[in-house]
Amino acid sequence: MGTPNLLELVNFDQTVKHTRRGAAPPLLMEFQVNPDLGPFLVSSTRSVQWVSHASKTGMVRAAVRKRQQIEADVVGAVVSMGTEAEWGNIHPLTTEGVRSCVNHLRYYELEPLEILVASDTDMEGIEMPPEVPVIHAEWLPLNALVVIPVDRGFVGTVGTIGQHKAVVIVHNASRGMAIAWR
Repeated sequence: MGTPNLLELVNFDQTVKHTRRGAAPPLLMEFQVNPDLGPFLVSSTRSVQWVSHASKTGMVRAAVRKRQQIEADVVGAVVSMGTEAEWGNIHPLTTEGVRSCVNHLRYYELEPLEILVASDTDMEGIEMPPEVPVIHAEWLPLNALVVIPVDRGFVGTVGTIGQHKAVVIVHNASRGMAIAWR
């Protein structure tokens, strides 16, 4: 069975500097990325934001923020940008829309796939592809479904720092994530 995480989960506690008062999380972290995979979605102090290019050295900065709702913020940002940029990865929450999401990732040869959906999303009348497992992810917004590769590292990383802080870098949103929603 798969994981309800949207991105690869990495614990960054070992990289946090410790003081007499305990761990002092950094304000931001830098990540090496493939410049050809932009734009990049990174965590900001209160949400997420798009960065169009990596630095000349191939680095992207992401802010450390509260972990709460970080995956939902990523999904919302990908829906907005995917629709605006016409990536072809955003579809209606219908049987055909779910099939289009699966086919989008298959086009990029990202199988095996999983479908993430909130347990209270109304899926009545929507046929799910039997070969793609459906996993409940309670953090997902209502009436949204995400098709994602089992290998979440292809899409991006959520780095946890302690129990309440996190940093996000999404480096392949246009190819590695497809969303059906209404």
